[in-house]
Amino acid sequence: MEARAYRALQDIGLISDAAVPLGTNIEIEVIRDHQHARRQKLTEGPLFLYKSEEDDDSKLILEDLTILILSDSRDVRIAVIESIEKMLLKNPLILTSKSFGLLKASRNAISSPNPENWRPKAILVYDTLNDDILFSLSGIRQSLQNEPVIQDALKFYAPKVIHPSVISCDSISLSIGNPERDHGTLKTLLSDIVNSSSSLTELCSSYLEKMGFLPFAPSYSMATAVKNLVSSKNYSIDVWQDVWKWVDFQNTSLSRYHACSVFVLFPEFIPDGKLPNLWEQILTVVQNSDKKNESSPEFSPWALRRDLALHYTYHLEARLPENDGGSIGYFAWWFSEQVAALFPPDILSAKFCREKWVKPALEFSSLSWLAASAPIQRSFLRQITLCVNSPWAASLLTMMGEHMNELVPTDLAEDSRNRFQDALVFNTFSVLPFSIKITDDPTFALEGSLADTILKWAEYQPEEHKKGLQQLVEMSDTLGSSEGLLDAIKKLGEFDLPKQVVVCFALKRKLLIDQTLTEGIWEIISDFKWRKNVLGNIDYHIQASLIDSLCTLLIENGDKWYSYLPHFIAELCEKEETDEHRRVLFLYVIHTSLASDTVSAVRRLLRGEHKAKFMEYVKEYQDRVETIRYDYPPWVAGKLRGLMASLHVI
Repeated sequence: MEARAYRALQDIGLISDAAVPLGTNIEIEVIRDHQHARRQKLTEGPLFLYKSEEDDDSKLILEDLTILILSDSRDVRIAVIESIEKMLLKNPLILTSKSFGLLKASRNAISSPNPENWRPKAILVYDTLNDDILFSLSGIRQSLQNEPVIQDALKFYAPKVIHPSVISCDSISLSIGNPERDHGTLKTLLSDIVNSSSSLTELCSSYLEKMGFLPFAPSYSMATAVKNLVSSKNYSIDVWQDVWKWVDFQNTSLSRYHACSVFVLFPEFIPDGKLPNLWEQILTVVQNSDKKNESSPEFSPWALRRDLALHYTYHLEARLPENDGGSIGYFAWWFSEQVAALFPPDILSAKFCREKWVKPALEFSSLSWLAASAPIQRSFLRQITLCVNSPWAASLLTMMGEHMNELVPTDLAEDSRNRFQDALVFNTFSVLPFSIKITDDPTFALEGSLADTILKWAEYQPEEHKKGLQQLVEMSDTLGSSEGLLDAIKKLGEFDLPKQVVVCFALKRKLLIDQTLTEGIWEIISDFKWRKNVLGNIDYHIQASLIDSLCTLLIENGDKWYSYLPHFIAELCEKEETDEHRRVLFLYVIHTSLASDTVSAVRRLLRGEHKAKFMEYVKEYQDRVETIRYDYPPWVAGKLRGLMASLHVI
């Protein structure tokens, strides 16, 4: 019987027999003294390894402080508390504030020799520490740090970090809740980083830790922090040398991005003759972080962070309906960096983590998120997280606009020019419609004017490339306005396939930040002729993308969207002749019915004249739900029960 269950049964009087005492054979000093001669060197966390004897050949014993808090020995329990308190002095991010508060409040009770006093509190502390994602995070770090890796501990802690409880996440107190609403705190945080740094490398490391997990706008960037530090000193600093020396030490993708931002925003820091070096670093960021280069090994560190942020956004939004999208996004990106930093900063480690941990988790969290279809408050950060494949590449490209002429692209080698052109065009399409004018006091770099970068770069290109880039800006300007985008949706069937893709992607992005489109879109889709001639006849992938955007409007607006949209899709589904296309449309009927908490559209298909065509789709969906039914949030599981009861063919 495991220790926690045994203590709980003792506490309610169901077990009175004496068991083998827990933790009474451990020397107290081995727990208390983190530098004890017999302890293995590990970072702070729940685990410690020690030798049973002084000699080198003695076996290693692994102990878990979380379990030892349940020890029969009062001295052991006290030593555990003291050990955790000592860790907290060194690293406050070992525990969430909730766990720290409970540990502090329970200290006297746990130190009591009376089982009636210490046992219930020890069980409560045990449960809290077990649920604490920061404590589990440190457990993973310890497991990976040891040679060989502590596999059993890794398997125990990893699920707690990959699928954290909302209560534990909510217990983490970050300095900023929603950065889009708290520019004052952003400025204070940046100022504190500058004032507390005695050197440029210290400033860069501090910024990376506290703010570097998101591509903030120039005002809140590491570049501005570096500029402020240099301006405050009465002696010269070799910014170029110090920054790249720091990048070499960090050896991470994010450090390279932030270093590039320093020199594209403040080109006066670039020494003579070093522009070609800077362009190579820029190309490393803007090429290897985009999905076009997914086969490139350097893609993995960027993709790991993006996929983690998307996974945690899905995971939390499914459990926090009607919540603040900006706050969820900020936490998701911050925690993603904590998880990514667990692994060595090499390509193979990032690829391993992404393939083995993140991709399977993302698959499950996306299904829960779709089933939940929770209404979430609009946020530019949410749009970045859900829609932009390469936020770091697009952000750096956007920041280059102001000083593009000073970066002298005429001196670029032809190969570098072509690589940059490809990266610019690819990332431009991924963020359409982008800002044409500079936003007042933007929070993120992507709120700046990417058009500035494109148009200035176009001036250095051959005429055919120049014209194409200018047309991109014109297209973005058109699709960025409500009138232009609505007109494009009406005429969607008249466009070629590439333009249809662009229009649908622009709609998806704009809906996440702009609520003025709702009535215009409703007017279009409620027209039977448009549904028949456009929605029913466009390419299958375009149709799916458009329906996906309509689902966003259904979730946000309810009312007539709840009543009609599932039936509009069912109408398409009934008429579709291709099996694969019909299957996807059927899943969209399921999705919109679940989101609207209605079943009439599902019953329409399963009781209509074409019901036999849907039998295999029903079985497929039932199997999918069954596979992860225990992972759905309780409120989503409740919605699913009603829908599943209607999934039978009459």
